[in-house]
Amino acid sequence: MDITPDKRKLVALVEQAHHGDLCLPEFQRDFVWPRDQVADLVRSVLRGYYVGSVLLLHTNPDHPPFQPSFLRGAKPKGTSPRPKQLVLDGQQRLTSLMYALTAPNYSLKETSKPRRFFIDLQKALSDIDDDSIVVDVATEDLGDLATPEGQFERLLLPCTALLESGTFSKWKDKLDDHLSATDKARQQQYRDEWRDPWTELVARFQTFQVAVVELPQVEENDSDALGRICAIFEKLNSNGVELSVYDLLTARLYRSGIKLHDLWRKSCETHNRLNDWSGGKAETLKLGVIILRVLALLRDVTPTPKELIKLSPKDFEKDWNRAAQGVERALEHLESIGPDGFGVFDRQWLPGTGLIAVLAAGRQRIEEKKRGGFERESLRRWYWCSVFLERYSSAVETKARRDFMDLLAYWAGGSEPGVFAEAQARMGTPAYSIRGSASSGSSVYSGVFCLLALNGARDWRRNEALTLQKLEDHHVFPRAYLKRAGITRRMLVNTVLNRTLISDETNRLIRDKSPREYTAWEQVFPSGASDQLLAPHFLGGAAREHLISADETLTPEELGQKYEHFLIARETLILAEIRARCGVEQSTYRE
Repeated sequence: MDITPDKRKLVALVEQAHHGDLCLPEFQRDFVWPRDQVADLVRSVLRGYYVGSVLLLHTNPDHPPFQPSFLRGAKPKGTSPRPKQLVLDGQQRLTSLMYALTAPNYSLKETSKPRRFFIDLQKALSDIDDDSIVVDVATEDLGDLATPEGQFERLLLPCTALLESGTFSKWKDKLDDHLSATDKARQQQYRDEWRDPWTELVARFQTFQVAVVELPQVEENDSDALGRICAIFEKLNSNGVELSVYDLLTARLYRSGIKLHDLWRKSCETHNRLNDWSGGKAETLKLGVIILRVLALLRDVTPTPKELIKLSPKDFEKDWNRAAQGVERALEHLESIGPDGFGVFDRQWLPGTGLIAVLAAGRQRIEEKKRGGFERESLRRWYWCSVFLERYSSAVETKARRDFMDLLAYWAGGSEPGVFAEAQARMGTPAYSIRGSASSGSSVYSGVFCLLALNGARDWRRNEALTLQKLEDHHVFPRAYLKRAGITRRMLVNTVLNRTLISDETNRLIRDKSPREYTAWEQVFPSGASDQLLAPHFLGGAAREHLISADETLTPEELGQKYEHFLIARETLILAEIRARCGVEQSTYRE
């Protein structure tokens, strides 16, 4: 793809955008800059600072490759966009400057009323580095600044006089007339000291240039070229919000009469869990993209961005609705803490989003084909194997297609999915360990906390179900207690084997005490540290004995040994549960 670098006047680009010759692809995010960023951009241009480059895509006005939309605040001649170029990078800056220079009637982020921007001409001459050279005022507070006479008295130039050179010239002429009628001495000072420097300041602003990179026109049916453009979009993050294939496909499908945003909105209205998990926003947990991945799997397509962007519009709405229903069923399965659920009682414990597409496609296929217990059990087994193998930590899309096809073949009478054999080979050995997991970013770590939920873990002090309160992950052997014995290595202290679900209130009570002290304290265990309370936390048997015998009398060496025995005992309990859910056989467990 040939790329043409150039320099263009920034104000000229703003003027093109204002007239509708420069547009945005439909999927671009909304304008989000607040007033202080708008003012700062105006200051930067006045000072001649670098403000970044602009990336443009040449396009056929009659057949743009993406559905175009006007920049916010534009006043084009026609109602339908017919752009000569699309803005790939630079939307926030161009829209900000257009806001300052054209004064559209809408409010900025974090404001309730439209703002008007002015340049303090006196301060701009005396100290260009003073941030007060640019001021903004709410429209309802303009007062005399709404009139040229008020602006002349305070020597505040409205930024609306900067878009066209002739506008500033007229403003200067009116100022000269005003001073002639009101203050002859000041008029002479204006002519001798102010007029030329002000004219130079405005000229520098109006001729300020930015680096522009222009991409050649691509045809709407050139999938490879469009794929390269999409790859560029996915790398851009000018306003802090990642663009996804969902956004890109929104624009592609629009040309076929398919409004993806409307489909998303209707799905949220129909499916309560989807709406709850997403908060109504397709980008939350990438649920919009996940529905597209499910749709692709149901169509027997590998759900990579390159393939998703090429999804056929034929029967799209029907397949979207199937996929959205599958995601709803998957979310129901995930958050259930019943016997067959996955225990994601809080979104923070979701073991990654990559698993959802296969789970959703599998659930949807099971319901559509009215499958029985065998298929449902094997899907649950696939899920737990994937979680504890951390299978979806990378290469999500290709694994999703392979796993889904393996499951379908298995349900049709074929051999077991490869993930089952992999789980047996890795988890079935005495060497398999989860001790190294010490962060909620790991699916193993999150998976263990989901098992705690499914195991019925309760807060020790309140002895109440976790659905009735907020529980967090906290240390079993308090960090302060281990530190007093010199045990400070992060991985050893924070391992998932030393973490469990209790309330912040309970944690505050135990955090500087020995396990023996807090397990015997009625403030923490009002009814005693019974197996009934501890066993659901995988703290039964030997793990419980090592816990309740760890006190302040132990030497650092003795505590180190006891803590090690505790970790081994607790891991044995957790691994037994993991292996059971993954269908893994292990005859020799670590003692």
